[in-house]
Amino acid sequence: MNLYRHRFPRYGTVGLAVLLVMHTVMFVKQTGMFSPEPWQQLTRWVTPVCWWAYILVLDAWLFLRRGSSWLMDRHWGFVGLCVVSVAVWCLFEAYNRVLPGWQYHNLYDNLGLRFLGYGVAFATIMPGVFLTAQLIQSWGWFARCRGGAVRWSTAALSASVVVGAVACVGPLFAPESWRGYLWAAVWLGWVLLLEPFNYWRGLPSLYRDWENGDWRRTLELVVAGGICGLLWEFWNAFAHTRWTYVFPVPFGWEARYFEMPWMGFLGFFPFALELFVMFHFVAGLFTDEDRLGL
Repeated sequence: MNLYRHRFPRYGTVGLAVLLVMHTVMFVKQTGMFSPEPWQQLTRWVTPVCWWAYILVLDAWLFLRRGSSWLMDRHWGFVGLCVVSVAVWCLFEAYNRVLPGWQYHNLYDNLGLRFLGYGVAFATIMPGVFLTAQLIQSWGWFARCRGGAVRWSTAALSASVVVGAVACVGPLFAPESWRGYLWAAVWLGWVLLLEPFNYWRGLPSLYRDWENGDWRRTLELVVAGGICGLLWEFWNAFAHTRWTYVFPVPFGWEARYFEMPWMGFLGFFPFALELFVMFHFVAGLFTDEDRLGL
């Protein structure tokens, strides 16, 4: 069967060209061959521009393989996905105000430009992760990952909600010296809190997958989270407007991938699951249809 029977949309070619240009700009800035000032201005937007280019390439690639994609067939659905992405990341930015997690550098003084940058960047988070997972799905890497079914009783689902609620809220009221160590609870808590409601409402659900012994979607998301984590930290490392991490790291865990301590990098894996769960919880308030198709 020929998987490449559809044309590669032009916007995918544009995305590839933008990635080439931005990586050239990053290389020139790092080599110091020219005065750094104009290159610093260009690299203010490295992270969101590279992410949007990456999204264009992935969407085009999926259309090439499947004959359908967000940007070709579901324009308004994609807009909704971006809106939910911004809202969800704003929630985590609110956590960051209380728990020491990360801080931004070289932001625009102009608040209009600053908030435009926030919106453009935050809107890429869910599309980037989900398109990566969909591409992995199209390759069938985990097509045979079945077995080990999990049985969910009403008591187990209720316990998940309670534990999730404590994990989501508890870190905000923990002693200040502890809070930076509690990000793991935040990344896991929203899965535990919201998944039972997705399960009960008949929405796409990881818990139902596990009940059926189907681990494919979970693994696709986990791998996508890792790939996107690598890209986030890589592009951020060469950006002028960037973030650094301030959460505490236990002694012996100081090794880093660019700015991210490797221990913190582990958070990207459950984060991808969390995005899936949160998206369907929000989308399920408006429709019972599977808007993600993952």
